[in-house]
Amino acid sequence: MKDVIELIEYPVLIIGKNGQIVCFNKKFKEFSWIKDLEGKYYFEVLRFSEAHEILKDYKIKDFEKEILLGMNLTKYTFIVKSSQDLRIIALRPEENKEESELKKKLLGQISHELKTPISAISSIIEIGEATGKIDSTFSEKVLGKIKRLDLALNNAIVITKIQLGLINIKKTKINILSFLEEVLKNSLSDESYLNVEKDIKEDENVETDPYILKTIVKNIFLNSIIHGKEPIFVSFNEKILVIRDSGPGFKEGEIRELNRQEGSGIGLGTAIIKSLAKMAGIHTYFSNEKGAKVELRF
Repeated sequence: MKDVIELIEYPVLIIGKNGQIVCFNKKFKEFSWIKDLEGKYYFEVLRFSEAHEILKDYKIKDFEKEILLGMNLTKYTFIVKSSQDLRIIALRPEENKEESELKKKLLGQISHELKTPISAISSIIEIGEATGKIDSTFSEKVLGKIKRLDLALNNAIVITKIQLGLINIKKTKINILSFLEEVLKNSLSDESYLNVEKDIKEDENVETDPYILKTIVKNIFLNSIIHGKEPIFVSFNEKILVIRDSGPGFKEGEIRELNRQEGSGIGLGTAIIKSLAKMAGIHTYFSNEKGAKVELRF
């Protein structure tokens, strides 16, 4: 539950039927001042009579009311949702639709303006190599750098989409083997593709969001190639997808940060892996076993 509410962009507090605080996200902690008075909830941000009456009356299942809070009297929607023995309290800020649409438009323009020349440069290099006008060793190095640039751009776009709430989870049944084959062929060079050893049965399936899984897996493979060493080993057993390279592995401090519940990662790639995995309900585990090893537990 804690992981789920941390993904919500506005303050959320959950209390039990006895009035005790069950958990709250960082946004709520930053927003208000929480005190524990004899095990009962007490928070300054909700110190207006109607809110207290609503919280005390468990017969009220759902409640919403617009309120003005803060120094600049920012408009919020005070929300109470009751579910079994829990009450979920949220303070949703008023959405600025014009600003949100402007950000979406800007994201699309940046994506188009940067991705178009990247694709054009890749095509020029490939054609030059095919016609013998560009040395193959040179072209391989340039294309490798272009792929890293493309990955960085894609990651920046993904992070922005997460922040704007543009990623909607749509789970579907995925055949792991065919899914990975497609991702690998489209993401890796021919040489790197051949250096991936797979141990996956043809009938293995998972139910998850394909866009999220593709983004996570692509980041893991490219991180393994850039920071690790080939060959890369992939296996799937008992709903656990394991990807391991043959490099020196993670540093001890890096593993601690990666596996820390509140940890974001050690770079943009791993931050995206952890953020998207949480959104899709996929558990991640990082370790060393003859190289850097990442487990995705569905």
